[in-house]
Amino acid sequence: MRFRLPQNKQVLWGLLSLSVLSALLQLYAFKYLLIVKLLMPWLLYFSVLVFLRPYPAAFFIFLIECLGVRIHLMKMALTNSPFEASDIFAWKQAFFLKSYTDYVIPAIVIGLLLCVWKGISFKKKQLLFLPVFFMVAMSIVQERHPTESQANPVSSLFKLARVTYVDWNFATNVKENGILNHIFLTLPTGQIPAKGKLPYEDLNAVIDPKKAKYEPDVFLVLCESCYTSSNESFVTPIADLEKDGFAHATVISPVYGGMTAEAEFEVLTGLPSRRYKGIDFQYFAERYSAKAEAVPRIFAENGYDTWSAHANDGFFWKRDIVHPKFGFERSFFADSMSWSDGSKYPEDKVLFDLALTKYADSLKAGKKTFAFLISVYTHGPYADTDGDGGEAVYKEKLGKTVQQFLDFKNAAVKLAQQNNRPVIFVIFGDHKPAMTISFYKRHEFDDDYFSARGSRNESFQFSTLNRSQQIVYGKVPMYVKGYGLKDAGVAEAIAKESEQRPIFCLPGILSERIGIQNAYYNYLVDTCRKSPEDLVDPEFLKKYFTEEIYGDRLFD
Repeated sequence: MRFRLPQNKQVLWGLLSLSVLSALLQLYAFKYLLIVKLLMPWLLYFSVLVFLRPYPAAFFIFLIECLGVRIHLMKMALTNSPFEASDIFAWKQAFFLKSYTDYVIPAIVIGLLLCVWKGISFKKKQLLFLPVFFMVAMSIVQERHPTESQANPVSSLFKLARVTYVDWNFATNVKENGILNHIFLTLPTGQIPAKGKLPYEDLNAVIDPKKAKYEPDVFLVLCESCYTSSNESFVTPIADLEKDGFAHATVISPVYGGMTAEAEFEVLTGLPSRRYKGIDFQYFAERYSAKAEAVPRIFAENGYDTWSAHANDGFFWKRDIVHPKFGFERSFFADSMSWSDGSKYPEDKVLFDLALTKYADSLKAGKKTFAFLISVYTHGPYADTDGDGGEAVYKEKLGKTVQQFLDFKNAAVKLAQQNNRPVIFVIFGDHKPAMTISFYKRHEFDDDYFSARGSRNESFQFSTLNRSQQIVYGKVPMYVKGYGLKDAGVAEAIAKESEQRPIFCLPGILSERIGIQNAYYNYLVDTCRKSPEDLVDPEFLKKYFTEEIYGDRLFD
């Protein structure tokens, strides 16, 4: 007997089909269901009825929801960061994630195309749904620019339905509201911070212009996924830097397994990325001030030649827009470098070779140097070898990067000494690698860190972490070494003061130790003397890093 869909009242049957499928998807993916999760699927269903027949429209919206859930779960598994609206507007970034995906996403896309092909229809009676289409479209536009509009119909409907926006935890927001409601709710996270009174305004008066300035050349190196444990549980080749005389500290990254730009934002601004959700490059690149008060600009104002380098495309994380606004006078990306093997992530030698050339140019011109280098070779994923979770491949890659960094450091020191310039090197991991199963097996994380576990990295889901767990979750290594400094203990002091501190504390500590003074950095150094538990506490960050600080330092 052949199954046939009902031909009468197709709009209602389509709505019922979508509701059942959506509910089953939410139960399967999140083991959690509330009726309000269906609100956005319903609105989108009635919207697309303008150009699709009811049954294809129902399956079209269901597949859109499947796509969002699939991407969200993949992103959570690899980076512990939820899917959010900004990911849609940064679709170019998806090209760099092809190696992580499987057949599911292409299959969903094919299904969407089939729904459009089989369901496309334009009849007069479909115009009845045009008001819903315009209501949703207008609301999305208004939510995308929240500072330019008042309440919109969909957000008002959400309030009537008592949709609770869990803005402090986007993963929970997806679970409790469904992926489509979540995407709409995260559209406003691009709102520019307000300006107002600053907690450090009076500190300008205490800056001592006679304080000694050492002003060495500075190489600040963000090392992609570079990690080693502070005990013997998971020692990697980057620990060998201590054998070369580098002072070691354990610092706290705001992210895990990915989202490099969050850590990069912190080290370039001295501001916590988690305090103001969406403050990083992806949301605000175009709206940052052309003269944002970031670390590179402070160094530039103190006579430094400031430049950055990264062996990846400049548009990735919008660095080609952000870096000049933050004060880098020059930035070099993949198009400035070349490598013969055609690999996606080249060995970091290409980065260090370019940096050495640019440093020689700065020295020849008699300029002080502040250089920010972002490595890439140790980027995941890491192929599994005999069930090791990728450890062998990861350590092999990291070993190459560490040796190439040391070769670069030695050559740079030689150039500095020939030109009678002091120089200091700071290298730190941006986040732990996405190797959760290895951290679990080696007891870096125990059972209490997870709401779900399994035999693969993708099987692990982090639970809500307390403050002590957040510190372990974010721990990454930092190494500091100086040459030709008047104060031989500067490198050790920077490492000691950075111990168990978030990455956003480093700009204040570094600037103070080399004599570059700034009222905000004085405030930052004082704030960062608080306990590590305070410095990862959202309420503490809200109190000490006010919205006005972000507005004043980063926006016109």
